[in-house]
Amino acid sequence: MASNIPFRTRFVGHSDSVAELSFSPNWESGHYLASVGRDGLGIVRCCGTGQIVSSLKGHQGPVSGVSFGANAPIVATGSEDRTARIWSATLGHELEQFRHKNMVASVALDTESKRMLTSSRQHDAKIRLYDVNQGQECLSVYRKNRRGVRNVIFCREDRSFIASSYDRTVELWDISSGKVSHQISLPHHAKSLELCADGKTVTIGYGESIVFFNAETFDILGHHRMLFKVMGASLHPQKRSFVSADKRGFIYKFDYDTGHLQYTFKSHIQAGDNVTNIKYSPDGEMYASCSTDGLITFWPQTAENEHYSEDSVTYISSDSNDEDFDP
Repeated sequence: MASNIPFRTRFVGHSDSVAELSFSPNWESGHYLASVGRDGLGIVRCCGTGQIVSSLKGHQGPVSGVSFGANAPIVATGSEDRTARIWSATLGHELEQFRHKNMVASVALDTESKRMLTSSRQHDAKIRLYDVNQGQECLSVYRKNRRGVRNVIFCREDRSFIASSYDRTVELWDISSGKVSHQISLPHHAKSLELCADGKTVTIGYGESIVFFNAETFDILGHHRMLFKVMGASLHPQKRSFVSADKRGFIYKFDYDTGHLQYTFKSHIQAGDNVTNIKYSPDGEMYASCSTDGLITFWPQTAENEHYSEDSVTYISSDSNDEDFDP
C-alpha cells in the first residue's frame, strides 16, 4: 500500500465520537479503512489518499462495531438501533439487515466473508452466528451465563471464535460444539481484542496492560504493564512492533520482542477528548487511531520519534509476568 499522506494527517467525516476501526485486505479495487461512530454513520476511505469512498447511512443510532470481509468487498456494522448490517464497501449500499432484540456492540466477518458473529454488551450475553447470504435466519446462538460481550473475533481458521466480556473473561469457543475450550480471567475487562495476521497471536489491551497469547492454546506469549490506562493495542502483522494509546492522546510504539519503547507521538486531540481505538493496517505500513472528537489520524510505520520530558510521558514498567491471569 503506497501512501503519500503526510505524518499525523487527521481526517474528518464523523460529527461525533469514532468508536471502532477496521482495515480491509488489499483488494483489486483498493485498500480501505472503515470507521463507525456515535453519529450513526459508517465511513469507508482509501488508505492511500484518505479520501472517502463511501458512506454507510441507515443506522438509527450510534454504531460501535465494524468488520471487513476478507474475500469480498463487504463490510459489517453493528449498532445501538438493534441491527447488524452488511454493506457494499465501495458503493455504500446496504445489502442485508439482521434485527436483534438488544443493541449490537460487536460484529465479525469470517475469512470467506460468508458468516458473521454479533454480540451485545447488555445483559443478554448471547453471541449469534449468521450466514450473510441467508437473511435474518440465525445459524447458532452461544449463551454466556454472565455479563454482556464487548468484542468477538473469528480464529483458528474460522473453526472457533474468541469473546471478551464485561465479566472480565476471555473465552475460546468451538463453533461446531458450542463449547468453551479455553478461558482466562483478567483484573479488568478487555478494551481491545485483535487477531494478528499470522492467525495465531491474539492481542488484548486492558486496564494498564497489554497481553499477547496463542489463539490455539491460550498460552501467554508476552505481558507488558503500562503506566497509563490502555485505550487500545494493535500488533504489527509481521510482529515487528505493537502500538497503543492513552487517554491523553499519546501514541506509543514498542518493539515486540523486547517490549522497549521505540517512538512516542502526540495526537491533536483537545482537552476532554480521548483516543478510542488504534489499528495496524494489514501490510504494516501504517496504523490509524480515532478519537472522541470525531477525527481519524494516520501514522506511518516509518515515522520518527518525538521528544517529551520524562514527567510528561510514562509508558511501561519492567514487570512482564503473568500474575494477572487466572486460567
